[in-house]
Amino acid sequence: MDHPAFRLSRALMGAIGAVVLLSPAVVEAQSGKWVGTVSTLRSAGGSADITIEPRGEKQSRVRLTVRNVNRDMRIAWDIVAGQCRDNGAPIAPQAAFTQLQSQMDGGGSATANVPKLTSGQPYYVRVFDPQLSPTDDNVWGCANLAEKP
Repeated sequence: MDHPAFRLSRALMGAIGAVVLLSPAVVEAQSGKWVGTVSTLRSAGGSADITIEPRGEKQSRVRLTVRNVNRDMRIAWDIVAGQCRDNGAPIAPQAAFTQLQSQMDGGGSATANVPKLTSGQPYYVRVFDPQLSPTDDNVWGCANLAEKP
Protein backbone atom coordinates (compact mmCIF):
# COMPACT_ATOMS: atom_id res chain seq x y z
CA MET A 1 0.00 0.00 0.00
CA ASP A 2 1.18 3.48 -0.81
CA HIS A 3 -1.21 5.50 1.32
CA PRO A 4 0.31 8.78 2.71
CA ALA A 5 -0.42 7.76 6.33
CA PHE A 6 1.34 4.43 5.76
CA ARG A 7 4.42 6.20 4.29
CA LEU A 8 4.51 8.58 7.29
CA SER A 9 4.22 5.67 9.72
CA ARG A 10 7.03 3.81 7.93
CA ALA A 11 9.25 6.94 8.02
CA LEU A 12 8.61 7.45 11.74
CA MET A 13 9.41 3.82 12.54
CA GLY A 14 12.64 4.07 10.55
CA ALA A 15 13.65 7.24 12.41
CA ILE A 16 12.88 5.69 15.78
CA GLY A 17 14.85 2.56 14.85
CA ALA A 18 17.84 4.69 13.82
CA VAL A 19 17.78 6.54 17.15
CA VAL A 20 17.59 3.27 19.10
CA LEU A 21 20.48 1.79 17.11
CA LEU A 22 22.67 4.88 17.58
CA SER A 23 21.93 5.51 21.25
CA PRO A 24 24.14 2.79 22.81
CA ALA A 25 27.18 4.05 20.88
CA VAL A 26 26.53 7.67 21.81
CA VAL A 27 25.57 7.21 25.45
CA GLU A 28 28.20 5.08 27.18
CA ALA A 29 27.96 4.54 30.92
CA GLN A 30 31.06 5.62 32.85
CA SER A 31 32.49 3.31 35.48
CA GLY A 32 33.64 6.00 37.92
CA LYS A 33 37.12 4.45 37.69
CA TRP A 34 40.17 6.54 36.81
CA VAL A 35 43.86 5.71 36.27
CA GLY A 36 47.15 7.52 35.74
CA THR A 37 50.90 6.93 35.69
CA VAL A 38 53.71 9.31 36.63
CA SER A 39 56.49 7.72 34.59
CA THR A 40 59.36 9.62 36.26
CA LEU A 41 59.57 11.14 39.74
CA ARG A 42 62.30 13.75 39.75
CA SER A 43 64.32 13.87 43.02
CA ALA A 44 62.63 10.70 44.30
CA GLY A 45 63.47 8.39 41.41
CA GLY A 46 61.08 5.69 40.24
CA SER A 47 57.48 6.06 39.11
CA ALA A 48 53.94 6.11 40.48
CA ASP A 49 50.57 4.66 39.50
CA ILE A 50 47.20 5.91 40.67
CA THR A 51 43.87 4.10 40.61
CA ILE A 52 40.53 5.55 41.64
CA GLU A 53 37.41 3.47 42.29
CA PRO A 54 33.96 4.68 43.33
CA ARG A 55 32.73 4.16 46.89
CA GLY A 56 29.04 4.91 46.81
CA GLU A 57 27.44 7.95 45.23
CA LYS A 58 29.66 10.69 46.65
CA GLN A 59 33.11 9.26 47.37
CA SER A 60 35.97 7.50 45.65
CA ARG A 61 38.84 5.44 47.04
CA VAL A 62 42.27 6.39 45.66
CA ARG A 63 45.45 4.32 45.79
CA LEU A 64 48.85 5.75 44.90
CA THR A 65 51.58 3.15 44.43
CA VAL A 66 55.27 4.00 43.91
CA ARG A 67 58.03 1.77 42.55
CA ASN A 68 61.80 2.10 42.53
CA VAL A 69 61.92 5.36 44.48
CA ASN A 70 64.66 6.20 46.96
CA ARG A 71 64.19 4.04 50.04
CA ASP A 72 62.91 5.37 53.33
CA MET A 73 61.53 8.54 51.74
CA ARG A 74 58.39 10.50 52.62
CA ILE A 75 56.24 11.35 49.61
CA ALA A 76 53.22 13.65 49.43
CA TRP A 77 50.59 13.79 46.71
CA ASP A 78 47.22 15.23 45.74
CA ILE A 79 44.61 15.23 42.98
CA VAL A 80 43.91 18.49 41.20
CA ALA A 81 41.14 19.72 38.87
CA GLY A 82 42.46 20.45 35.37
CA GLN A 83 45.47 19.13 33.49
CA CYS A 84 49.17 19.05 34.36
CA ARG A 85 50.67 22.55 34.36
CA ASP A 86 47.24 24.23 34.90
CA ASN A 87 48.05 25.01 38.57
CA GLY A 88 44.50 23.97 39.40
CA ALA A 89 42.89 23.59 42.80
CA PRO A 90 43.12 20.31 44.75
CA ILE A 91 39.83 18.40 44.97
CA ALA A 92 40.21 17.89 48.73
CA PRO A 93 42.30 19.34 51.59
CA GLN A 94 45.91 18.14 51.76
CA ALA A 95 45.12 16.25 54.98
CA ALA A 96 42.90 13.87 52.95
CA PHE A 97 45.92 12.60 51.00
CA THR A 98 47.93 10.33 53.29
CA GLN A 99 51.67 10.70 52.82
CA LEU A 100 53.51 7.52 52.02
CA GLN A 101 56.81 6.20 53.27
CA SER A 102 58.86 4.24 50.75
CA GLN A 103 60.13 0.84 51.91
CA MET A 104 63.61 -0.66 51.64
CA ASP A 105 62.78 -2.01 48.17
CA GLY A 106 61.73 1.45 46.92
CA GLY A 107 58.04 0.60 46.87
CA GLY A 108 55.10 1.89 48.83
CA SER A 109 51.47 2.89 48.66
CA ALA A 110 48.93 5.17 50.24
CA THR A 111 45.16 5.44 50.04
CA ALA A 112 42.68 8.27 50.44
CA ASN A 113 38.94 8.82 50.36
CA VAL A 114 38.06 11.80 48.19
CA PRO A 115 34.93 13.32 46.64
CA LYS A 116 33.77 11.39 43.59
CA LEU A 117 35.32 12.75 40.41
CA THR A 118 32.96 14.25 37.85
CA SER A 119 32.74 12.30 34.61
CA GLY A 120 34.06 14.20 31.61
CA GLN A 121 36.12 16.66 33.69
CA PRO A 122 39.93 16.72 33.60
CA TYR A 123 41.96 15.81 36.71
CA TYR A 124 45.61 15.16 37.44
CA VAL A 125 47.79 13.78 40.22
CA ARG A 126 50.83 15.59 41.63
CA VAL A 127 53.62 13.88 43.60
CA PHE A 128 55.86 16.18 45.64
CA ASP A 129 58.16 16.84 48.59
CA PRO A 130 56.04 16.98 51.78
CA GLN A 131 58.19 19.88 53.04
CA LEU A 132 56.88 22.16 50.26
CA SER A 133 53.49 23.62 49.40
CA PRO A 134 52.78 22.04 46.03
CA THR A 135 52.63 24.00 42.82
CA ASP A 136 52.85 22.55 39.34
CA ASP A 137 56.33 24.09 39.06
CA ASN A 138 57.90 22.36 42.10
CA VAL A 139 56.39 18.84 41.93
CA TRP A 140 58.46 15.69 41.38
CA GLY A 141 55.95 14.44 38.85
CA CYS A 142 52.50 14.94 37.39
CA ALA A 143 50.10 12.78 35.35
CA ASN A 144 46.74 13.49 33.77
CA LEU A 145 44.09 10.99 34.85
CA ALA A 146 42.11 8.95 32.34
CA GLU A 147 38.54 7.88 32.96
CA LYS A 148 37.80 4.22 32.25
CA PRO A 149 34.56 3.48 30.37
